[in-house]
Amino acid sequence: MNVEMKRIVPGQAAAGQAAAGGASVGRIGELEVLRTVAILMVLLAHLPINLLFWSSKYTLPIFHSGAWSGVDLFFAVSGFVIARGLLPQLQGVRDARAFLHVAVPFWIRRAWRLWPSAWFWLVAPLVLCVVFNRSGAYGSLLANWWMAMAGFANLANFYIVLHPALNGSHGTAFAQWSLSLEEQFYMILPFAALLFRRYLAAVMAVVLALAFFLPIAPVVLATRSGAIAAGVLLAIASRHPAYADCAPVFLAQNRLFRIFALLLGIAMLMSFGDASWCIVPFYLGPISVVSGLLVWVASYDAGYLWRPGWPRQVMEAVAARSYSIYLVHIPVYFGMHELWFRLYVMVNPTRLQALGYFAVAGLLVAVLAELNYRLLERPLRQHGKQVARFYARRMREVTP
Repeated sequence: MNVEMKRIVPGQAAAGQAAAGGASVGRIGELEVLRTVAILMVLLAHLPINLLFWSSKYTLPIFHSGAWSGVDLFFAVSGFVIARGLLPQLQGVRDARAFLHVAVPFWIRRAWRLWPSAWFWLVAPLVLCVVFNRSGAYGSLLANWWMAMAGFANLANFYIVLHPALNGSHGTAFAQWSLSLEEQFYMILPFAALLFRRYLAAVMAVVLALAFFLPIAPVVLATRSGAIAAGVLLAIASRHPAYADCAPVFLAQNRLFRIFALLLGIAMLMSFGDASWCIVPFYLGPISVVSGLLVWVASYDAGYLWRPGWPRQVMEAVAARSYSIYLVHIPVYFGMHELWFRLYVMVNPTRLQALGYFAVAGLLVAVLAELNYRLLERPLRQHGKQVARFYARRMREVTP
């Protein structure tokens, strides 16, 4: 046991420094594991109604699984990763020109990373509403149009709670509300870091605390920022030398400990997310904290959640495509409705047919996500990095 401890502990300090946003801000493998967990939870949460159109003994348990809390896990990971890379660059910035040197390239990279794919999957459902919607699975063209406009304006999270569904549907792009919330966070964080400076941690702590006290209401659910704040707080804390000393070293001692920690975290997220259990009336607070704890354990990238190996490589590959999976899964789910309607006029499937139905849906999600990742997401992300570097270089050239 002592040999194992000596082998892992030195790596923790280095991982903690990398997590602190120093010179090395590359991907953290165990955070990618959490991204995979989060996208699988979201896929599960959206199964009832969106894919499972028939009555099943599994529908109600899935509906009350609380798996929607996977979105908050995404938020916590994003809060940590973004703040880890951005905040050190803004340290010491005092004037508008220096601020723009940092913020504008950051915004350029995020825009090219997110918007092209998101916009494509806002437009695609508009076409599907016209050419592949005999069953009405995609909702009305008008509902999809307004949802798409809200998505283009990065206001989908407000639109979905402030405007009633048209004919019972917000259209296919309703899942993009979380993207709007994240994009709002990306816009605000640089200004918050400049405005509050060393008090930013206190502000994030207040945002996290509000998750325990705000009433559970549609607007609160669609603008929840507690998990994002938890991620930012961890990124700020990770810059302190004591962060490496706070590593959960005991998880390195036993594989069962690591499995238990990950499964316990997932179980807690799903349990708090199931409002029917009424564990606490302020469940967004515990969800944010549990999400933050999982990110904390993963941030050291020292094998506390998942050791390196081929299973983690698979999970990292899924994580790299998690954004594309998130964008395509609802159009695919609705498309399966339409396909089944055309083949069987919505007759409930047999058990064998249901297995085939799910297999085809999973295959379509995987194929379309891979195409989106290879043809849109990855090349345009690289282009965005080039544009950001060009802008930064030009700014340096014109700065006196």
